Amino acid sequence: MLKNSNDCTISKAASLFSSFSSLLFTALLAGCSSYHTVTQRMAQSVTPYRITVVQGNFVSSEAAAQLKAGMTRAQVRAVLGTPLLADIFHANRWDYLFYFRRGETQVVRQRHLTIYFEQDQVTHWTGAEDLPTEYELVAEIDGDKRANTRGRQKASVKH
Repeated sequence: MLKNSNDCTISKAASLFSSFSSLLFTALLAGCSSYHTVTQRMAQSVTPYRITVVQGNFVSSEAAAQLKAGMTRAQVRAVLGTPLLADIFHANRWDYLFYFRRGETQVVRQRHLTIYFEQDQVTHWTGAEDLPTEYELVAEIDGDKRANTRGRQKASVKH
């Protein structure tokens, strides 16, 4: 019996298609694994931009210098702003917390100023010993470390 030439052509085409599809499948699998390593390398070399995070109530050394024993709560609020923490369980104190973090670094600057009251008048405060000046804080947020030392030198010359 003679074979039909169409049958032979169809079987060759099917065989060729099968070979091509298995070759394509193998190439895709190989491409997936190399794609994974390439994307990993790219992700490690390219980092996203991380913003500087500033949170809390910044109290500068200039503002803290205006604190005086006997000031009322309204006067303290006018000088330092609204406290971050005014707790009903500690009604005799206000807490001013502040920190900023640049990108993925750890906390760069963190401060905690606590003001204590008796009968709505300031008796004393803690945490005002090493507060930065406004100039120093802005310079540090901008990343200018040299400006921080200049600011401290100017502050020591004034006193």
